[in-house]
Amino acid sequence: MPFPAFDTQASFTWHPTRRTHLLHAGVAVFLLAISPVSANVPLTAPALLVTALSLACLPLASRLPAAGAAASLAIAWFTASSPYDLGTVALLLPWGLCIMLLGRGLRRDMIYVLAFATALIHFSHASAWSQGLLQTLIIGVPCAVIGEVVRHHRLQANVAEQERRRKLDQQRRLVVSELHDTVVRDLSHAVMIAEQARLADPHNTRLNQELGAIITPVRTAVEQLRRSLKAMSAAEGDDSLLLLAASPPPPLTDTIRTAREALTHRDAHLTTQGTDLLDNPSIGPGVRQQLVRIIAELINNAAKYTPPSSTATLTIEADDNTLECMCTNPIDPGRPASTATSSQLGLIQARQRIESLGGSLHITHTNDRWTAIFTIPLQPISPMPTD
Repeated sequence: MPFPAFDTQASFTWHPTRRTHLLHAGVAVFLLAISPVSANVPLTAPALLVTALSLACLPLASRLPAAGAAASLAIAWFTASSPYDLGTVALLLPWGLCIMLLGRGLRRDMIYVLAFATALIHFSHASAWSQGLLQTLIIGVPCAVIGEVVRHHRLQANVAEQERRRKLDQQRRLVVSELHDTVVRDLSHAVMIAEQARLADPHNTRLNQELGAIITPVRTAVEQLRRSLKAMSAAEGDDSLLLLAASPPPPLTDTIRTAREALTHRDAHLTTQGTDLLDNPSIGPGVRQQLVRIIAELINNAAKYTPPSSTATLTIEADDNTLECMCTNPIDPGRPASTATSSQLGLIQARQRIESLGGSLHITHTNDRWTAIFTIPLQPISPMPTD
């Protein structure tokens, strides 16, 4: 598998987390503890001090790469120049830093300057040039290869993530285009036909009222959909997928008024109680917005299936800790739900919103009545402990 060109990797940088820095500090402590056995570090104060200072460059380079690399080079040079046996850890650590820094996608020129300087230290202080060359070939070259392999795989993962985001963005724009070319245009055409029908018979009061009850909410929905599609089209990345949920919903009073107008044409009614409880100061603006969306979905669902000459009811109750809402309406047993008017997605989204607020939704469906009850806590729930 060929390695990418140098210039393509220049833009890739892997950013370590705080946990990564702590991991490097732990590795340094572990290596210091086993160095007298594994690296033949003499049990003398100077040797242990130099080894400790050298290993301290590992977490330092993790946090400040340039400072850690420079410090490790200085300690390696001091160790090689010392007439005393200070161990081999300080001489080998710069090669380990080359692996770490190459794997993070940092600038190659800085990293290979570190590698070249380390090789010079081995050459200049070896008893023979062949010994310095052998140390570089046995230790330095494999370290550089390992670092390049890690760098390559991280770059491939970064490229794959960018490609995934590009495809998601392309799919989002395709969805925006399809919605605009189908739903928006069809709704606009339906509004235009309804307007023409109303103008064709201006003296038919009942027809004009029914058409007006259709035209106004459809026109409002088209305007909201156009704004949302425009915002989604202009947004970048995954944030665009949150715009429809983040945009403020219509006021609950407008939803209730629209539902009552629709029910009036069927000689049905909608009674509400406790809607003013949503203005409770203990309900934050974000929770209130979610509640308005949930209640609006229940109201629209009730208005859709309430049969003629019947009454749908919305009741909201609250105490210091809990808000409870019940929406119930009679249904016509002989009129099954149609997939053209109900996809059940609204209730699924309402349940997801309720559960995200820490509440629960219970739906009871009998032959002649449909009831939805949800409760949410008004006090914030303590977050679950995480590692």
